[in-house]
Amino acid sequence: MRRLAVLFALLSLLASSGSAGAGGVPPFPHLAGNWSHAEINVTIKQEPHTLILDKGKITQVNATQLTLKEAKGVTQVIPINAQTIVNIRGSAATIYFLRRGMTAQSMRIDGRPAVRIRATP
Repeated sequence: MRRLAVLFALLSLLASSGSAGAGGVPPFPHLAGNWSHAEINVTIKQEPHTLILDKGKITQVNATQLTLKEAKGVTQVIPINAQTIVNIRGSAATIYFLRRGMTAQSMRIDGRPAVRIRATP
């Protein structure tokens, strides 16, 4: 079942990679089920990349990193920068609007700083 969900996410990402959003950054893939960390190999603009997705509660945030507490207490430190595209409850924001206690999802490409963060208070 999980492989099927990852396959669907990969296919939807590949289908949309030609119409990537802001600055060529792909949208968040749709992953079914209760997940907290995923790594997906994809092709973006005919180049292979690894998307790294994390989901959890924000425990710390500053101008250079976001710390998420994922399922089962696993802590993940996500590098961020001013170019990270942030969306809070459906509205565009910046990293400076992220707060401890929010639920967040991050997307990195090839281990670089997060390119997207979705958060809800």
